[in-house]
Amino acid sequence: MALSLLLGIVVIALVVAALAGTPAAGDPAPARVRRTVRGWRWAGLTVGVAAAAVAVRADPLGRGTAIAAPLLGLCVLAGVVAGETRAARPTGPARAAALETRQIRHYLPRWPATAVAVAGVGLAVLLVATTAAGSPDDQGRAGRSFGYDCGEFTGGHGPWPGSFYSLPLAVVLGAGVLLAGLALRRVVGRPRPVDDAGDLVRDDAERRRSGHAVTGAAGLLVAVPLIGVSVTAAGGLLASPCRPAWWTAAAWLLLLLTPGWLALAGWSVTALLRSGAPTPRPAVPAAR
Repeated sequence: MALSLLLGIVVIALVVAALAGTPAAGDPAPARVRRTVRGWRWAGLTVGVAAAAVAVRADPLGRGTAIAAPLLGLCVLAGVVAGETRAARPTGPARAAALETRQIRHYLPRWPATAVAVAGVGLAVLLVATTAAGSPDDQGRAGRSFGYDCGEFTGGHGPWPGSFYSLPLAVVLGAGVLLAGLALRRVVGRPRPVDDAGDLVRDDAERRRSGHAVTGAAGLLVAVPLIGVSVTAAGGLLASPCRPAWWTAAAWLLLLLTPGWLALAGWSVTALLRSGAPTPRPAVPAAR
């Protein structure tokens, strides 16, 4: 299951990468700013991949797998915060400030950011429901099974995304939301860089790249766990031999929404990779 999910996300990411344009168009930021913010983003992505791999191997019962993608997103967000903070440090004797109003929405991709917010709310609601419906498994581990009572007999299905999985996932998700908010504040609030002549440089293109990176990291933070929780919960609901009709309807709704979350996860991977790609050089007009 985990391997199939990973392959699906990679395939979608490759398709999106082939169709999508550069996330940021406009005047390039100074080389120092580009190196700093992109270097830290790549460092966060690298550490995140390693942390996800360690998490998957750490718990054979699947809790590590549940938090692997959120850990990756968490590390990327930490890299964005570090890069924007480092890039904000003045490098010369002259300091200047721009009198302007910048807003977060100016640097976020509109529809993907909306999709991430919807996925986050959906994941929160689903985790509350599955945690409330969870029961201990045959080894007494709380929230790892979904019990049902058919009158003549009782039974249970596991694994189930109850408290055994939802509580550690909620901790990582909460940290991710806080880091995402901090990262966006740094992207918007970072002072304009100054060139060698002491003039302020408009670096909105690089800020949009950072906005794409934050959105992509937040997308991984919520979309991948949402896929796993949806599929696992749907399997548990459909496993009951005496399930009411609304259980069947809820299970199929979760399954029907899964391709949308898979597409969001693919876009998120693409956004992370493209946000650190080199800036294309402007075309030089041919001499007449």
